[in-house]
Amino acid sequence: MNNFPYKLAIVNQLTESQLDESVMICIRGYVDSPSVDVMTGGNKNLEGPLFRAMIRACQLAGRVYTATVINTGAIAGLALWFPPGTVLWQNDAQRNLGFNQFLESLSPQTREWWNNTYGPALAPFIKTALSPHTVESSWYLNCICVDPKYQRQGIATNLIKMVEEKAMTTSILALCTDTDDNVAVYKALHFQYKGEAPLPTQEDEYIRVHCFTKPGVRL
Repeated sequence: MNNFPYKLAIVNQLTESQLDESVMICIRGYVDSPSVDVMTGGNKNLEGPLFRAMIRACQLAGRVYTATVINTGAIAGLALWFPPGTVLWQNDAQRNLGFNQFLESLSPQTREWWNNTYGPALAPFIKTALSPHTVESSWYLNCICVDPKYQRQGIATNLIKMVEEKAMTTSILALCTDTDDNVAVYKALHFQYKGEAPLPTQEDEYIRVHCFTKPGVRL
């Protein structure tokens, strides 16, 4: 697509239609993500509930950043950031916004993976990767995606820069990705590569999860 004018904003509350639109963007944007496939047990019908629960939790405890096409009002991309001291689905208030219902819809095998494998496998790695920083000093990017028809316009870069400018010298930006293409993207944006962790799947295979950090803008 040719260049088009868009505006960036923090959205405190998405309308139902905007939420639906954002969920579809996430589904299209993460179509090649091996982690999403494992998280849903390969059930494509559960991708929507997964992203919906993620977005609704971020509206409650995090910051939803959007890029909107000025001429049409369509959402071209979004980023779900959690500021220092907050974590996705860390309490019942967040989990009751769709995540618990999502878990109940999973197969017993996939639900067991969420409860006993996903967190225990990643939490120690992320903690080590963030060191000497902690959750209390990190802006964590849980999800960022741009509708494929609006890609290569600098939207993802600008959605990251908005938060980078908020982070003080005592804060860092942190994120994980599961695709080699994104590894190259974040390195180009001057994120520091902190290593990878093997995330076990239900089939006893492994997904390579890569962690990155970046200091906040020095004011």
